[in-house]
Amino acid sequence: MTRMRFIGVTLLIASLPLSAQASKMKLEEFLRLTPSTTATGGAAAGHLFQADRGSRKGQHLHVATGAAADAGALGPATSEYQLVGAKTAGALPDVDVLGIHYLKVRPDRRDAFETFVTRTLNPAVATLRPDLRLLYYKAVRGPDTGSYITIFALTRESRDKYWPGGSDSDVLRAAFAPVKTHTKELLTYLVDGSALTDEKFAAAVYESRDWSDFVLVARPQ
Repeated sequence: MTRMRFIGVTLLIASLPLSAQASKMKLEEFLRLTPSTTATGGAAAGHLFQADRGSRKGQHLHVATGAAADAGALGPATSEYQLVGAKTAGALPDVDVLGIHYLKVRPDRRDAFETFVTRTLNPAVATLRPDLRLLYYKAVRGPDTGSYITIFALTRESRDKYWPGGSDSDVLRAAFAPVKTHTKELLTYLVDGSALTDEKFAAAVYESRDWSDFVLVARPQ
């Protein structure tokens, strides 16, 4: 390939939309999340996501990864989250969709909840499927300190497979059928009414009423 042709191909690839370049973000034990109403707000160094479904549709989210020691000072809107029971969650995946479910854990049951996640939920759902994993994070610094989220770790392709057009698929029902055994205990840690409990939902109880899907739209420059 000639030099000019190589340069032309390189420029063409660089001009493709992010989705065409199959770009992903690797999840890590520590995440710093900065919500913003605009694409330019928040942490410029982080990956930029935007919600296309759920209660925060349209909101931007800047996501930076790395160990707590590397985080430095946090901005006023940034919260740092740590993976609960990291040692039992397995190797973390590359994603371009974060299905974030905002958990409401009973204040008096937080320690017990984290033990339940570490010993029971992580072995069951942190590696549920190679392209569908549920990871529990706790905010340890910033304005959301003490709160929890479940991240449904996905790709665009896996979201379309499990939730085609936003609806539950048969393959999703098959994935969650073996782990429904844990939902009764999971409910005991959650604030009443905060989780989806209708059995018509394949991931009932694992899904919260307050949730959004954030799709990767830009990488750090």
